[in-house]
Amino acid sequence: MFKRLVLFFVTAFCLSTVSQVLGEVLEGPRGPVEFIGLEKWTASELFDAIKETDPDKPFHACAAVLESELNFPDAAAFGTFKTREDGSQELYTVIVGVENSSHVRYRTEGKESLELPKSWQALQTKVEESFHTHSAAVYIHFLLATPENAEQFADLSAEDAEEKALEFAELFGASAESFAAITTFIEATGDESEHRLALEVLEKDKSWSARFIAAIVLARFPNEDETWHGLADSLIDPAPQVRDVAEKVLDGLLSTEKAMPIDWAGARDTLVALLGGTNPWAFETILNLLRATEVDSNLAHELVQERPRLLLGFAGAEHDKTRDVAITFLQAISGEDFEQDVRAWKEWIGEKERESED
Repeated sequence: MFKRLVLFFVTAFCLSTVSQVLGEVLEGPRGPVEFIGLEKWTASELFDAIKETDPDKPFHACAAVLESELNFPDAAAFGTFKTREDGSQELYTVIVGVENSSHVRYRTEGKESLELPKSWQALQTKVEESFHTHSAAVYIHFLLATPENAEQFADLSAEDAEEKALEFAELFGASAESFAAITTFIEATGDESEHRLALEVLEKDKSWSARFIAAIVLARFPNEDETWHGLADSLIDPAPQVRDVAEKVLDGLLSTEKAMPIDWAGARDTLVALLGGTNPWAFETILNLLRATEVDSNLAHELVQERPRLLLGFAGAEHDKTRDVAITFLQAISGEDFEQDVRAWKEWIGEKERESED
């Protein structure tokens, strides 16, 4: 009888608090603005605060305002164009606000300066001079290697393929020089000693550019669990440049179908940090990553139970891409299919919590 009463009250609590994790959509100056993850702030309060704090800042670029002016421990904002029924375009913005500072845990930066191979040093210098173009070049490297693009490039002559690759590079913000530098470097990398060095650099080196290079090196070793752990750790690196390139590498490995079953038990703390809202820019990436690498269902249950808020917020989003990545992840780890029923997903998480207590 006692267990039935506990079950009733826990379930009632779960259902009554669902509204606290659902996103809310307001009409912005360029299109809908959806807020996810809020706890104390309401969407309308935050909407007004952003406009008042920096009225010239577009909502899709407001993450810095949330952190620097409104004291959010972490935040992200994504803008995507959607086609209206009449064929016109609108900008749909999703703003992720993380309010609980205890959930934001970036890894500790190393204190050493490790000796790097000359090829690493050469690229390191170029990256320090132009981070954005070289990061974009990493993205293009993987984009061209996706099955669809690789098939198209296979039908081109070497000269035409090179010309097409440069067009892609410039379109996405990479220069011909940065694209050539990244491509040459990756193709020349592959010795196991470089894999070990890359992992050590990510853990110990104090230079963000050295860690940037190390994340690229890891892409050459997708068959090692440590590679995926190291890249996931890099998503919570204190340097935004390292987080950026790590996300590009991970997205690239997934898009080029390099994922394999991975034992994530050794990276539990990192995953808790990411699911809790550390670096929310990479939240979709980590969900896709765990699903593609077939994370152990029991471990996934534990992670979700410990940090459910942001995941449920994404699952309850009105924006379809944001919502679908969360629901697909939940379906994969649960074996259930509650579709867009956030109450059911929240109750499922509660059931798992009660099972562990029993």
